[in-house]
Amino acid sequence: MRTPEIIYRGKDNGEGMVLHYRTDRGTDIYALAVPNLWGGEGWDLGPTWCYLIASGESVLIDTGRFGNYEVLKSQLEVVGKHLDDIDVIIVTHCHEDHDGNLPEVMAEGHHQLWAHPIYQSMISYFPDIDDGANHPELPGSCRYCVMPEEFYRNCIPYHRKRSQLKIDWMAEDGTVSPVENLRIVYSPGHTPDSICIILDDQVIFTGDTVLPGITPHPSMEDTYRKNRRILPEEYCHRNDVYGLNTYLRSLQKLMLLDNDRFEATFPGHRLFYNGEFNLIHHTRERTKEIIGFHSERCSDIIRIVREQPGNLDYIADHHFQPSQLAGSGRLMARNELMAHIEVMESCGDVHRINGKANVIEHTGSYNFLNTIQSFLSSSRNSSA
Repeated sequence: MRTPEIIYRGKDNGEGMVLHYRTDRGTDIYALAVPNLWGGEGWDLGPTWCYLIASGESVLIDTGRFGNYEVLKSQLEVVGKHLDDIDVIIVTHCHEDHDGNLPEVMAEGHHQLWAHPIYQSMISYFPDIDDGANHPELPGSCRYCVMPEEFYRNCIPYHRKRSQLKIDWMAEDGTVSPVENLRIVYSPGHTPDSICIILDDQVIFTGDTVLPGITPHPSMEDTYRKNRRILPEEYCHRNDVYGLNTYLRSLQKLMLLDNDRFEATFPGHRLFYNGEFNLIHHTRERTKEIIGFHSERCSDIIRIVREQPGNLDYIADHHFQPSQLAGSGRLMARNELMAHIEVMESCGDVHRINGKANVIEHTGSYNFLNTIQSFLSSSRNSSA
């Protein structure tokens, strides 16, 4: 991937930057780094990167974290564009740092909204369907939220506005869009509605599915039980949308694409960070690295509970750095660990000790290695 041109510098973490990239076919892409601040947490994920495809019909991919509508608007003006110029807005998935300014943007013009069909379930309310959800009073994307009330309370106005939106075109797997040279790849696992977008068969926008230097947190299989009845009919009979295995399967799907044709990969975070570009030169190789990371995490969890069975907090204290557990970090760490434990439970490698809820013990086997390795083996066989 060639280094994009910097139009506006912004901060060292990338925030506020505006970049330009012209594909081999002459299509102009503008990358807009919208602030993505977690109130009071002290974390720095860096901004959310939104992308404007400015060729023929103008397409905006994602709108950034809510509260940054004016920032997004001004960044478009830097490249000589206005919201009225945008024909289509595509949402890569239902998290507030990616669709947060969507209600305000949609209200500004006559844009078409494209998203996966499950996105409609994620932004809608289903208060009469409890099914053990942590927060059945919240929209589908947050029924399993583990954050404290003071955290998610700030999201409520955004949720209410977002719930009024309707998808104009369903961005389903493999579909060729009404806009020329755009194709959708369904990639669930981080969220059940995650998609990637391929432009001109040469450029891929990966949202949070593939990131440089970091990996998104996988969803938990248990969320399917809580959300099954709110999903579209074709998705509510078998879990193909939640969990670490689902995420790894999505990575495998991206590996099986003919990656040699991708001249550029544009992620949702960390395109520029710590004062430098973090370019993904080969999507296939990056997906392999991410799969390897999750295998190593499973190995480390077994190492910890092999020495002494423990609950999620015990495992978190021995696996993560203290800085990663600060604030709400511990809550997120528990979810991260449970997503991996679910895989190892299904493989028979760990189990929960009777009478001690969430106390995890190693059974002596390492079957997860074959399970995760299978995602890599299939890609090698296909590319041989």
